[in-house]
Amino acid sequence: MERVTLEKAAKTIGIWIPALLLVMIFAPQGWSKFFDDSGWARAFRHWGYPDWFRVTIGVIELSAVVLLILGRTAAFGAILVILVMLGGMATHVIFDGGRNMTSELVPLVLGTIVLVLRRSQLRHLRDWFGSRPAVDHRH
Repeated sequence: MERVTLEKAAKTIGIWIPALLLVMIFAPQGWSKFFDDSGWARAFRHWGYPDWFRVTIGVIELSAVVLLILGRTAAFGAILVILVMLGGMATHVIFDGGRNMTSELVPLVLGTIVLVLRRSQLRHLRDWFGSRPAVDHRH
């Protein structure tokens, strides 16, 4: 293989590895939040969160999985992962005195890596919003 081809393959693999690791983490974790007898159900009750909130977090996590798998939307999936992990860290600080907070670090780092590697996807969104005509509210 040519050097350029190898570099392109390595770059593609490097971009996809953190996203696929997040998919492997969040697909089962997000799915398990839909079940009342899961460890997540017990944890959310321990923290005082209602069942609908646990299910909502599951929906957000599975949405992140879909966005990550699609590739072109991976940056947005990474943003969802980062937001959920920051919320998880806050929960551990508020309710558990900071214990178990480290479980969010790996997904947080992976999400940040995906976001940085796929940041060009955010430029498209900015360009789209930037090209929208301004609305005049002075009427």
